[in-house]
Amino acid sequence: MNKIQDLNLRGKKYIIFDMDGTLIDSIGVWNITDQKLIEEFGNITIDLDTIQLERDTFLHSNQDSDIYVAYCEYLNKKYGFSIQNAEQLLKIRWDKSGEVLESEMDFKPDVVELISKFKGLGFTLVLATMTTQVQLDIYSKKNKKMLKQMDISQVFDLITRKEDVRNKKPNPEIYNMIMQHYNARPDECLIFEDSYTGVLASKNAGIEVVNVYDKYADLDRDKINAITDYSIANYRQFIDYLEHTYGNPEGVKVRRYNNERDR
Repeated sequence: MNKIQDLNLRGKKYIIFDMDGTLIDSIGVWNITDQKLIEEFGNITIDLDTIQLERDTFLHSNQDSDIYVAYCEYLNKKYGFSIQNAEQLLKIRWDKSGEVLESEMDFKPDVVELISKFKGLGFTLVLATMTTQVQLDIYSKKNKKMLKQMDISQVFDLITRKEDVRNKKPNPEIYNMIMQHYNARPDECLIFEDSYTGVLASKNAGIEVVNVYDKYADLDRDKINAITDYSIANYRQFIDYLEHTYGNPEGVKVRRYNNERDR
């Protein structure tokens, strides 16, 4: 792994961010959602760490295009749910998570400042997430806490979602698609990812990647450290690097919803 000070950012044009676990603290929400789902339809209480481990193991080892439908089928079989229809169960899962995502979800510390500085420096910003449009709509239209800080639908020059690709990470399809869209070379891009599968997808695309620490990825920490190009404990570290490299760039005001007419 290289030191962040060794990164040649002046050679980059495109800054690409993952969403869940990278820009926002979202993984814990899904642990709680799945715990409630298992309690209601499986009549059993499973601790949150076990739920995350089982979900991560499933997601890492399956390549279904409708991965979360497949995950709901897995829950059905494992816990003997009273609801057997996986698509119906997936809708219930979304509904259960929606209220928490709308009211509690927030950006990680210093994300908005970093995005502002990147925009001020003229980089093209891309969001590359396996999040669905339904979930993105919550973040960009309904979550007032996030909207007061930054409107992701306006800040990013390009947003690629689960619906835009056939293969999930670590397949590099989503990153290859972004490079094709901009006719960009791998060495012109830099990716921020939190998870092992995300870091591996970046490496599979031949793009340098910065691993952003997220506690929910600790089970894969050794594997992440073995392949990532750079690692930061928080975004303040990268802001300090930017200020050292570019002399404290001012950044720009990111787009927010300032009043009801914006909604």
